[in-house]
Amino acid sequence: MDPIRDPATLQVIWSRLISISEEMFTTVWRTAFSPVVAVIQDHGCELLDAEGNCLAHAPSSMPAFNLTMPIVTRAVLAGHPAETMRPGDVFITNDPWLSAGHLPDICVVTPVFAGDRVVAFCATIAHANDIGGTNDDRRPRTVYEEGLQIPILKLYDSGERNETLYAILRANVRGPEEVIGDLDALVAANEVGARRMQQLMHEYHLADLCALSAAIQERTESAVRAAITAIPDGIYTAQTQFDALQTPLTIAVSIRVDGSDLHVDYSGSADEVSPGGINATLSYTSAQTFYTLMCVLAPHLPHNEGSLRPFQISAPLGSILNCRFPAPVNLRLRSGWHLNTVIFAALSAVLPDRVMAGSGFLAAFQARGRRPDGSNFNVPFFAGGGQGASYGHDGRAGYIYPSTAAGMAVEIFESRAPLLIRSKAILPESGGSGRWRGGPGQRVLVTTRPGWPEPVEFLITQDRMICPAPGLNGGGDGAPVRLLLNGEPPVPDSTFYSAGYLTLSSDQDVLLWDFAGGGGWGEEEIGD
Repeated sequence: MDPIRDPATLQVIWSRLISISEEMFTTVWRTAFSPVVAVIQDHGCELLDAEGNCLAHAPSSMPAFNLTMPIVTRAVLAGHPAETMRPGDVFITNDPWLSAGHLPDICVVTPVFAGDRVVAFCATIAHANDIGGTNDDRRPRTVYEEGLQIPILKLYDSGERNETLYAILRANVRGPEEVIGDLDALVAANEVGARRMQQLMHEYHLADLCALSAAIQERTESAVRAAITAIPDGIYTAQTQFDALQTPLTIAVSIRVDGSDLHVDYSGSADEVSPGGINATLSYTSAQTFYTLMCVLAPHLPHNEGSLRPFQISAPLGSILNCRFPAPVNLRLRSGWHLNTVIFAALSAVLPDRVMAGSGFLAAFQARGRRPDGSNFNVPFFAGGGQGASYGHDGRAGYIYPSTAAGMAVEIFESRAPLLIRSKAILPESGGSGRWRGGPGQRVLVTTRPGWPEPVEFLITQDRMICPAPGLNGGGDGAPVRLLLNGEPPVPDSTFYSAGYLTLSSDQDVLLWDFAGGGGWGEEEIGD
């Protein structure tokens, strides 16, 4: 029996592909060196066909990575046609306009061979703990200041490691043992995926994956188009403001539904800005948009290239959501993460039971400094604010949406940095009011270890200080972020506003950080 024409066998093979990609994800997670990958799980893994179209991705993958890996793979093919590839070749890039939107996200692509023919690709992306460049994220005027740019290169050539590139990486990053260790984990995961795909093809007597890829994509596209068709034709609009750097900026969206096609246009959004890396590339904007739409339309449908075909996503060139090279982009989540808020608002009138109020997002800092022995430390801390409420559900506390990143365990953080988390607790009444309440934020108190002799800098990635998470359909806004150093907020001329960091100079200094609460959904009913 043809395994592609038999629905039951096709489902088994499809599930196997998803399992292979998840095994790749677990391989990265268990072999990575840095906490941003090994603990926070800021990485993603994907299987692609011979043309660079997505077949399956790990369900645990970072959502923004899922759409960008095909873009990178097709760019690899454009510069290195399949007939020129050899077993043992591995490709690498961190180009923000191809990959996941900023330089720390490194993508590794490995061709899969059947005999001497390329039949598929394995791809992984992970957030490097460091990529060089300035640590002052608010100051860069161009991407050149943000770190090392890696064009599409061979990381391995017929199995031989590119030692020149490895030497360049070591010379340009802080903590090279972590960066190189994570990179090796990506290569290993791709090797695992390639072996598993070759085994699957042998088991089902598949000479290539062309028919399998077409069948999977066709079924997925049909399911997504059916979900779009259920929405009344029309144009749905919304806009929101976000903190930007100090002066709030606007993101506007227009969603046009026409039968089974859906077009998202961000005309009317703010222009790209410099200095400060809050610009998003179109690849990153598209990834965040697609993820949000799938959360609304088909949240349980496995993603592949067929999922994308009903959608068209556009933003004006030169806008903050489609910035031009060499705009600074390192803080692109400061704009891109607001896309879910504005898309949900646009669709709230027509799909009120499927959308969510604004969330408190990610609260993150990078603790950096020097140890008494002269070595450096550079340790991330991730935690979530309150999730936005939705129809029938209060928002959750400590939820990092729109990301699959895990929070950083206090014990692991304290073991890698000379700091103490004095307390970490849910912040009562910080979620927005409503028929269903927004999720509460958290409060964290941080100090250095007693007697620590060196200052510690906190490079802070923070949003929702000026523009809180908005409520939806009459719900109240969540509480905004609050930062206090020794009981005082950062002053306008402080390094927090000029460069994005605060400093603990002694063990007497205390940083208090209230994470943002999520917005509420619907007006409160009498008696609530």
